[in-house]
Amino acid sequence: MLWGGLLMLVALVLLLAVIGKRTKRVAAVLGGAGFGLFVDELGKFITADNNYFFQPTIALIYSLLVVLFLAFRAIERRSLSPEEDLANAADMLREVVMGGATEAEIGRTLGLLYDSKAKGPLADGLREAIRGAARAVECQPSRFARAAARAWRLYDDLIAWRWFQRAILVLFVGQALLGVMLVAVLLLGLAAMSAPGVLPGLALTDAGAMMLEAGDAPNGLAAAVASTAVSVLSFICVMLGVARLRSSRLSAYRWFERSVLVSVFFGQVLLFWEDQLAAVVQLTWNLIVLAALRYAIRQEEARKGLASLQSLQPLQSVQ
Repeated sequence: MLWGGLLMLVALVLLLAVIGKRTKRVAAVLGGAGFGLFVDELGKFITADNNYFFQPTIALIYSLLVVLFLAFRAIERRSLSPEEDLANAADMLREVVMGGATEAEIGRTLGLLYDSKAKGPLADGLREAIRGAARAVECQPSRFARAAARAWRLYDDLIAWRWFQRAILVLFVGQALLGVMLVAVLLLGLAAMSAPGVLPGLALTDAGAMMLEAGDAPNGLAAAVASTAVSVLSFICVMLGVARLRSSRLSAYRWFERSVLVSVFFGQVLLFWEDQLAAVVQLTWNLIVLAALRYAIRQEEARKGLASLQSLQPLQSVQ
């Protein structure tokens, strides 16, 4: 707990003393590690006998992280005022000066400005400055910018691959169907245990046996119902994404992201409650898929911003 407090203190000092996104990333890693070491002691403080290995502890810690994530997403998704749009655009200029801005970030900033209601000489001046920053990034890219450019080209290669959309469909539809099938097997196993004469010859699954262990049938049934709801909701999100994939990759990616988030927010809580640390394997896979989706979403948003800029340039040249 003390080491965790020290790391959070270091992160706080970095955020207050040094500017730039690179420092924010380092502070985020150090602060996150410190908070992890701190909250890891939760079991000792919520039990009368200081039981570090109290079974629900991991699920409670994970639920706390989910609540924090949702709180930050709510802050991130709130509507920005025109003044806040301008402030964010001006902040991007600072990153260009410090060599930390990438082409994708500049593209998203341009999209933010052109979608904003901000008007007047200041907004026009920022647009011109950011367009000049885009040219500066192309002429003198930093190492981070060059790495981001490689990631940009990688995504271009992926979307040009004729099997890319099919691979996405196989991945998400297959994963969603697998989750529904596992829940169906679990429900059949629970039914076999609860009423052996109704489904003769049906073996109880390991998960069903674990849930019904020690005569805990009502709780096992509640967990099975919750797992079913999570799997069905995730499957619906995947199908909505599939329906939008041909018309808008960005919209499809966002629905796929929602399907993964449903599993991460709700399904993983049940897994951590039952399996404890064994559920980390499933969480790791979900986080890898989520990171890939975030990468694709940011690429599509950046392209949308750059497309807006290119569509406006001919009009400005005519004027």
